Amino acid sequence: MDKQTFSEKLQYVEMVHGVTLRVIKAFSDADLDFRPQPGMRTPRELIFHIYSNEKLLVEAARRGEFSRDAADGSNPESEGNAATLRSLDTTHALCAYAAECHKAASTIWSAMSDEDLNRSVHTPLGGFAAWKFFESTYDEHWHHRGQLYTYLRLLGKEPPLLYDYQPQ
Repeated sequence: MDKQTFSEKLQYVEMVHGVTLRVIKAFSDADLDFRPQPGMRTPRELIFHIYSNEKLLVEAARRGEFSRDAADGSNPESEGNAATLRSLDTTHALCAYAAECHKAASTIWSAMSDEDLNRSVHTPLGGFAAWKFFESTYDEHWHHRGQLYTYLRLLGKEPPLLYDYQPQ
């Protein structure tokens, strides 16, 4: 992966993030604990997971190592994340958390050179190029954002247009 191509991907993810912030704002504070079925994550837990994952994966790419313990940092079911989840008790707090994690990740990704992007990152599953962690973040973001769209519809709310990349 070369820096120019990667920069274009980063710009696209910036637009996707903007839509996701509008998705978060579509939930009321009371909606954040909506659980469609036992065992499914709430909107609060999904948003925490999306953005914690984004930050953790870029930090792993920068460090050159990703461990199972690091992966637990984006798991809302982990007791170690309970205090953070409790603090994300409003859509405003969730938007701020999402923006903070996304900005930190974007700053790190933007600073990476061609060499950094192509460096192998050690994981329990083997080595992967650092830029693959970006792709994993992107896939995870879209997957869980799809769940948030479904939740909004189950709550009787109209979600933002999926590809509405216009700044607001």
